[in-house]
Amino acid sequence: MKFSNVVTLLAAASSASAFAIDLGQSPIGSFDEPVGWDTTIPGGSPITRCSNPATDLVKIERIFINPNPPAVGKTLHLEASGVVKRRIEEGAIMKVEVKLGYITLIKQTLDFCSNLEKANTTVNCPIEPGPLKVIKDQDLPKEIPPGKFKVTAELYTAKEDGDLITCLHAEVTFARK
Repeated sequence: MKFSNVVTLLAAASSASAFAIDLGQSPIGSFDEPVGWDTTIPGGSPITRCSNPATDLVKIERIFINPNPPAVGKTLHLEASGVVKRRIEEGAIMKVEVKLGYITLIKQTLDFCSNLEKANTTVNCPIEPGPLKVIKDQDLPKEIPPGKFKVTAELYTAKEDGDLITCLHAEVTFARK
């Protein structure tokens, strides 16, 4: 799956209700477990945190999407801002899981930096410490099937024993008109 599609699915969430999903190495295990931090991200987006922002290497301050909720066949605009606490270099990875209902469609590890470049965002690696703003427009295909999509993306600094950059989760329900 293309990184831009993962960004789209993360951005295309229409509700952030909790659900049970366990990636094995997920920072919080099951989403049914209570956590000691606020999972919401300001900006009205339904994308939520699935890792502790106090220990993440990127502090996400705001995520805005338009339209919200996203619509099949429309262009989705995403703006995210935050602060990078430590340099993110080549070799960073993203573990992604995409489900349609309870069926796992994708569960894979992607090279974060090369996919970030291919996604044609406003950011490329290395990402230096300091303020960060990401802007992305993504066309949502008319062929998206109806159903509830659940996406979780965990970002790490390296393939083996890397430090957690952040973890994001989203849900989107697409219905036929």
